[in-house]
Amino acid sequence: MLRRGLNTYKTNNNNTISKIETYFDTFLKSCKNITILKQIHSILTTNGLIKQSVHLGAKIIIKYSDFSHIKEARLVFNQTHHASSSFLWNTMLRAYANNGFCKEALLFYRLMRKNGLKANNFTYPFVLKSCGSDYMFCEFGKLVHCEVIRNGFGSDVYVEAALVDMYSGCGLLEDGRKVFDKMRYKDVVCWTAMITAYEQAEKGEIALYLLHEMQEEGLVLDWVTIVTVASAVGQLGDVKRARAVHGFAIRNEVLKEVPVVNSVIGMYGKCGEVEYAEMVFEYKKERNCITWNSMLTCYTQNGLASEALCLFEKMKVSDVVPNEVTVLVIVSACAYLGSRQNATKIHDFIVQHDMEINLTLWNAIIDMYAKCADLDTALKMFQEVSRDRLHVSSWNTLIAGYGIHGFGKEAVRLFKEMKNENISPNHITFTSILSACSHAGLVDEGKECFAEMEKFEVTPEPKHYACMVDMLGRAGQLNEAYELIKSMSSKPNDEVWGALLLACKMYGNTNLAKIAADNLFHLEPQHSGYYVLMSNIYADSQNWQEVGKLRQDMKDRGLRKPAALSLIEFNQELHGFHTGEQLDSFTRDVYKKVEQMVIELKMAGYVPDFSCVFHDVEDEDKYGMLNYHGEKLALAFGLKNIDTELSIRITKNLRVCSDCHSAFKLVSRVYGRRIILRDVNRFHHFEDGLCSCNDYW
Repeated sequence: MLRRGLNTYKTNNNNTISKIETYFDTFLKSCKNITILKQIHSILTTNGLIKQSVHLGAKIIIKYSDFSHIKEARLVFNQTHHASSSFLWNTMLRAYANNGFCKEALLFYRLMRKNGLKANNFTYPFVLKSCGSDYMFCEFGKLVHCEVIRNGFGSDVYVEAALVDMYSGCGLLEDGRKVFDKMRYKDVVCWTAMITAYEQAEKGEIALYLLHEMQEEGLVLDWVTIVTVASAVGQLGDVKRARAVHGFAIRNEVLKEVPVVNSVIGMYGKCGEVEYAEMVFEYKKERNCITWNSMLTCYTQNGLASEALCLFEKMKVSDVVPNEVTVLVIVSACAYLGSRQNATKIHDFIVQHDMEINLTLWNAIIDMYAKCADLDTALKMFQEVSRDRLHVSSWNTLIAGYGIHGFGKEAVRLFKEMKNENISPNHITFTSILSACSHAGLVDEGKECFAEMEKFEVTPEPKHYACMVDMLGRAGQLNEAYELIKSMSSKPNDEVWGALLLACKMYGNTNLAKIAADNLFHLEPQHSGYYVLMSNIYADSQNWQEVGKLRQDMKDRGLRKPAALSLIEFNQELHGFHTGEQLDSFTRDVYKKVEQMVIELKMAGYVPDFSCVFHDVEDEDKYGMLNYHGEKLALAFGLKNIDTELSIRITKNLRVCSDCHSAFKLVSRVYGRRIILRDVNRFHHFEDGLCSCNDYW
């Protein structure tokens, strides 16, 4: 049809290039796949129209760019008579910049200038966009800024907006603000550029203050501004403002724009308003991959990993194809659940669909396997990457993996190996290695690593001090831990004081615990866990008056202890157990198994640890409370249903109590089972009556 139409124009005396351009414009607008585009390109090349028509050449370049086929776009550019056409040069430059080929864009710009073509107000925005993509191009961006001024484009509104973006992308927010403040005329594009700069620098309050100033100037927000504002509100976690943004989008009919829908879902996710995010997602039937990814991220950010996996299954049967970002979110969800079967499933999906596994995704998969108690596969994947391609983040991931499993010596060995490979550790490395030393009780090695931070010019942050306090506290060196806190140059945060409070619980130091608790109640007045922990410390010391005060304080503040949940995987399904589950047809058999299990354990020497339950209840009730802890119910379910040759894998959302820990050790010996329990802090591998943590958790 295309060739027949072209022949019609050839035989028509009134034929003009203009008519041919109009004819092919129609086909290019409706072109939905790369195969048809290549056919059009072939016809235009065969008939010499690519060289004759600058317009068609540019259109083909743009279309290839839309499909992210940059090599083909450059081939078209090379076929055209582009020597004197700044339009074609700008089109190709735009293709490079919009597809993230920033280095190529800047090299292309140099070639353009070398060929004697002058840059204009259409050229500079794409050059500056490329300069702002990476800090290494910052100096070149400054040179382009000088060129902009010399060539008289310093007051062009689009060039000025691009300058703001460029400086912000380079981390030079103040320089971007100087450009913004000197603008004689600021339209919505300029204001949005500056607001976006503050939002991307995670300065949400300043971004929203600028928004207020923009509105004071009488300018109306467009949908691009709404996208930025929604992101800024999400950073602040401000539910009231989030609903205001949502309402504005509805009233001004911009919620029909897919990017606005995506940003509003993301905003509600960061504010913890999952139901509102779901409402927006369900409302918008026209969804792109980012829409699905936004909702998946919302679920994972709010601890709803199972819901994320269910939504992913729906996405797979929709008309939207999952991309690398999608699987990165799902890998994170699998890591959160600790589900080895789901981990294998998503990894197979990535391989079968020939997805590009970049370093970020590769590290995430290693982390996933480590958190799914499959450290062997995590190590195998780490070793598959050649040493010269390994990034510090890859080393950090495996060191952290060893740490959460209690393999501190292996973590220290890997840390030394990393340094021998001339990989400089960063702040994340030190957090991972210090945490690993803490979990394994390697106090001397931990102190040595902490001292090395100065050598590698890494400034200790509160998270590093928290690891050190945890390590010293677990080892019983509470006074040294407290002195370390007092020596901190920055103000201790809740992580630091929380580590000290937990150590005080282990060793019954009530006086030091009160100091830690007072600081925690001031820093995190709504964190119920700290009140519960301090209440237990008072209960251990028989100080019932203080226990009563703390419980009343919690009641007055509307605080409740987080509900414990234990998960176990069986037949590709996750089964959840809460402490003291209501009896039904499903749990009745599990309760019977628990009762049978406890009898057998008592015959093997099990003595219930009543310190794990409230002290002011009857002994008979204490037995019931201990027996029906969620992790014991999950364990009974596993003993009843999982083949004896397989490990029983359980995940708990809180720290495992000492009574359940003792029971699990005995079960592993009495029943001859291997049990892997992942609690909020670490993994416990139970086998032959022993635990990998050596009772040090």
